[in-house]
Amino acid sequence: MIVPQEEPATSHDNDDAFVRLSRQQLELVDTLVERARLLEAVVDNFPGGISVFDKDLRMVLCNDQQKQMLEYPEELFASGYPTLEEIYRFNAKRGEYGPGDPEAHVRMRMDLARQQTAHTFERTRPNGTVLEIRGVPLNGGGFVTTYLDVTEQRKSQEMVAHMAHHDSLTRLPNRLLFQDRLQQAVARARRGELIAVHYLDLDRFKPVNDDFGHATGDLLLSAVAERINRAKRDTDTAARVGGDEFAFIQCAITQDTDAAAFARRMIAAVSLPYVIDRHRIEIGASVGIAMAPRNGLEPDALLKHADTALYRSKLEGRGAFSFAD
Repeated sequence: MIVPQEEPATSHDNDDAFVRLSRQQLELVDTLVERARLLEAVVDNFPGGISVFDKDLRMVLCNDQQKQMLEYPEELFASGYPTLEEIYRFNAKRGEYGPGDPEAHVRMRMDLARQQTAHTFERTRPNGTVLEIRGVPLNGGGFVTTYLDVTEQRKSQEMVAHMAHHDSLTRLPNRLLFQDRLQQAVARARRGELIAVHYLDLDRFKPVNDDFGHATGDLLLSAVAERINRAKRDTDTAARVGGDEFAFIQCAITQDTDAAAFARRMIAAVSLPYVIDRHRIEIGASVGIAMAPRNGLEPDALLKHADTALYRSKLEGRGAFSFAD
């Protein structure tokens, strides 16, 4: 039996194989170059800081936005990219993580980094900038970290939250926030603490609107709110709950005379003359007081008792205060 022999490869066949291999290598190189170009474009155009660390927690990439955002000095990169530990130590020593031992800050953060878990948190820098920081682990070790400046977003959110819970004219807490604070105060009263709820109504306010107009009346209400804020303690809550009605929560008192002194102080502060738009204006105030737990432990009931006491103060001649009982 004759077995056909394979013809030996010729130099022409080798050349063809070499050409095919070279073409594949060039295509692979082109693909890698294109991917590198796209990655570089993503990094350069990322709307924040971005950095990449390898499995040994050594930085292998950091864009200019991150260097500027976190105010990294050039000397930090003088010998090439720093390690994550070196960055942590640099930040700790310049107070980025707040007070405390810098090395303790470094150890804690390195322990977390070695866990290789995804994380998202916010950090407020000493200069007031709020950063949203996200870390994503990579297959095979290492991770990508991004930094976004969310300072303006947080300010906007705080402003919206403030507007939702404060009166736009006087900037005092509104009825919604007052109700929330009252719930908290009642919880303390249930544990045995004595609290007072005051309801204050302005005397002779309507003639101000009638004689000088609502614009002057609004200015007067703002001036009243300023005096109220100065007269109360930081632990007290003052709110505008109606047109010319204000309510107060007085906590951490020991007897009725504390509530009486508070009411007298508010009446005296509000009743001093005002000068609004060159008009001398004199008004007064009447107050009703409900005490918890004596007058109840339900917020609505306490407000109702204080309002009833306020009505009695009005009937008895205004410029005075009355207790619910």
